[in-house]
Amino acid sequence: MNNSDLISKLESVPVPERTEEYWSGFPSCVRRQLHRQAAPAELHTAWLPQFSWKCAAGTACLIFGLSFFDQPLIAGSTAIFQKERAARQQLAELPQHLRILMADNHGMYYLIADKE
Repeated sequence: MNNSDLISKLESVPVPERTEEYWSGFPSCVRRQLHRQAAPAELHTAWLPQFSWKCAAGTACLIFGLSFFDQPLIAGSTAIFQKERAARQQLAELPQHLRILMADNHGMYYLIADKE
């Protein structure tokens, strides 16, 4: 079947007759259908790919930060460990440094004192 045969068959089919009521209500019917179709459809996005990309970006930022700021943190942490060690040593020696609380005419003396 070529184009001319198809056109002749389409022209031979009679157009259905519509009443005047149909044509007067047709624009409002079209507007109602347009409003129904105009409502945006909700897109359901998968959360797993977004979550995995966010985790990967966070991990990359963490590795990047640790690679550039590794040296100052280690040097600072060594000083902290040394201070902690000294504080623990002083706390361990504290019972040996305690003296008796003394009171006389001038007031109270020596709650904690160094060894003499």
